[in-house]
Amino acid sequence: MSLIEQCYASGRGEMVDTLEVRGEGSSFSHLYCSGFEDRTCIAEDGRVLTFTAMAIEFALPANDNSGFQNIVIGMDNITGEVQEAVEAAKSSGSRAIVTFRRYLAEDLSFPQERYRMTLLSRDYDSDAQIAQLTAGFFDLLNTNGLRRVLTTSLAPGLKYI
Repeated sequence: MSLIEQCYASGRGEMVDTLEVRGEGSSFSHLYCSGFEDRTCIAEDGRVLTFTAMAIEFALPANDNSGFQNIVIGMDNITGEVQEAVEAAKSSGSRAIVTFRRYLAEDLSFPQERYRMTLLSRDYDSDAQIAQLTAGFFDLLNTNGLRRVLTTSLAPGLKYI
């Protein structure tokens, strides 16, 4: 049984949810974690990341095979940093990539769960200063299904269709 399965089964241990938001092709990431203290964690590719603590709430999707695999993220936006980061990625014309990682507080050396998603929509509440982001796992529009483009030189029978 893995550490995360033991944590789920026993109810003991603290889970640290982290969020990395960056524009596609950008090397700069905005790093946030849930809770009251900043955390330094190691990503799956060996990078050492320091996440800024803030109020974050996640609505994770069900684990099934449906095409509706969206995660809804509610974030504190008092300083406006979240809105600036998302709008900067959108204004540059690139898609915003959101990576959700879940660590155990006892072991911040490797994420126990990881989801890489594309930001689908965003909404900002001006009264409560909350940013609500919706990201999706199943990104059909940004996926090249065949990986090779069929042309008449590659597949000569296409000219008769």
